Amino acid sequence: MTIGLRRGDARRRALRVPRPGRRAIPRTFVELVERADCVLIGTVMRVTTAVGADGEKIYTYVTLADLEVLKGEVPDTSYVLRVRGGVVDTQAEVYPGLPQLEAGGRYILFVQGNFRDLFPVVGLHQGVFRVGWDSARQQEVVRPLQDEAHTSSSAERLLDSQSRSARPEDGVTVEAFVQRISAHLHTLPSAGPGGSPAPGGATP
Repeated sequence: MTIGLRRGDARRRALRVPRPGRRAIPRTFVELVERADCVLIGTVMRVTTAVGADGEKIYTYVTLADLEVLKGEVPDTSYVLRVRGGVVDTQAEVYPGLPQLEAGGRYILFVQGNFRDLFPVVGLHQGVFRVGWDSARQQEVVRPLQDEAHTSSSAERLLDSQSRSARPEDGVTVEAFVQRISAHLHTLPSAGPGGSPAPGGATP
């Protein structure tokens, strides 16, 4: 549907708010690894928006660089994630509840269906993890980027071997996180990085 601000407001914009979709199916950490087309660590260098070729849909393009690819292949030095929705001029297309990737942030993403799906990450929030510096431990740690409803799911499944830190905000080291991913990759038919290049593209 379309929502407008008060009549006469020169800055009013048309706001298309699609009906809320179904909640993401809860995924275990093993499922995140198995279902992902690629798993990568990257820093958001740029976030842009554009109207699609049909003149209707709006997309947000998130460009990640300084990549570390843990599963799949990324043939370039940067990777573009296409997310449905955004703001272009006076038009906005909003999908409440979708994760937000911030410029300058460093993330671990379990990508699935890029340039196809609404938010191309396995399990929405469940497949997005923020990398940050822990001053107390003097090292980088990983924390789940999840809404309140999912706070106790993926992180707890991920850290069953380190359950002393049950709260997601306590974090786990990047090294331990990557080792856990690698361990699961070795159990898959095609273990480790390789296979088809992960879908990606350039911003318009």
